[in-house]
Amino acid sequence: MDESIIQAISTVGFPIVATLGLGYLLLNEQKNHKAETDSLKEAINSNTLIMTELKQLLQDKLKGE
Repeated sequence: MDESIIQAISTVGFPIVATLGLGYLLLNEQKNHKAETDSLKEAINSNTLIMTELKQLLQDKLKGE
């Protein structure tokens, strides 16, 4: 792995290799962020459903009194 990086740097230059490496890291980070966001979205939707049910239960309880 190290030898292939050194070979790439000597062939195309450090700025190009560094840019490609940072691009790869950025894409990987975006993928991870999407997964985190999706899981947060699911949690928010679940909490919204529970809050709606609780609201309905409270309204039914207040109407019954």
